[in-house]
Amino acid sequence: MAQAFAVAGANSKGLPLRAAIMYSMTGVRYLEGYDSFMGFLNSRRLPLAIISTGYTVTLYTIRYATRSVPFKFVCNRLLFALGGEGEPLGEERLEQLVRDFVLRPELREASLYEEIKATGEVQLGIGDEAQKAEFALQLASEMGIPPKAVAHMGDTMGDSMGILGVARAGGLGIAFNYNRALELFLRKEGALELASGRIRLVDPKGSGADLNHVIPLLS
Repeated sequence: MAQAFAVAGANSKGLPLRAAIMYSMTGVRYLEGYDSFMGFLNSRRLPLAIISTGYTVTLYTIRYATRSVPFKFVCNRLLFALGGEGEPLGEERLEQLVRDFVLRPELREASLYEEIKATGEVQLGIGDEAQKAEFALQLASEMGIPPKAVAHMGDTMGDSMGILGVARAGGLGIAFNYNRALELFLRKEGALELASGRIRLVDPKGSGADLNHVIPLLS
């Protein structure tokens, strides 16, 4: 993970904050049923946490640019600084800039969004994919939610241990929009959990993936 993000960070060096936000606003594809899924979580007052190897700048954009419910998150941090060098922005300041960009279109041409650039450094919030289940269960515990009431959803091998770990702790692991590698892994390593219903396979990757198909599992 450290090696992968050392390369990713170096490749992002000099990226203007405007470009990072715009990509998160227009380049991220939301699956069918996203709004319905968020509406369901909101109506049931179900807390959401995003545990991802993505960047905070992306999650701040999702927070303000979509109909997401309020969410906690654990993820990696792509650092930004004025001119791309020196003291990096604090997370509070970064979130404020993203919020203003998304919610106040008249500010989007401000030169500051071009002057603030990625430094080329990434601070890891997740150093190992196997930590995803640990973080999910820890966040749930902090909110007074028992393991059996936790569901962890993912789509690739990067989510494999999160799905399996939560299922083995008594919760529900959901492979949604899953690729073939994840399916094969779960059928082998999670055979007992699949048989007991603690792991569920919902929609392989493709045009038919729809978050509405996940809602009944959380009801």
